[in-house]
Amino acid sequence: MFSSEIGATAGTVGVVTSSNGGYSNEQIAEMATNKIVAVSDTAPEPIRQQAHSFADNVRNVLRYYIELAKKEERATICHQLREAGHKDLAETIRRM
Repeated sequence: MFSSEIGATAGTVGVVTSSNGGYSNEQIAEMATNKIVAVSDTAPEPIRQQAHSFADNVRNVLRYYIELAKKEERATICHQLREAGHKDLAETIRRM
């Protein structure tokens, strides 16, 4: 005879919204950190503190590299616009 048990649990759902544009660097870093680091409420206090500290470090590193990626993408776009003869538009984007 064959028997099996199937179970499912619901995960946590989070909602992030943005006004007047896309997500901020902080919002993106927070969403990514929440996917990378999970801190159990039932973990012993020293472990919880260490996990929260690690999450803060991850968030700061992500924020830095998100900002760097945005700057590099703008630089690439500016270069491509200059190459296409749109120097004024490239300069406007560069100043953003």
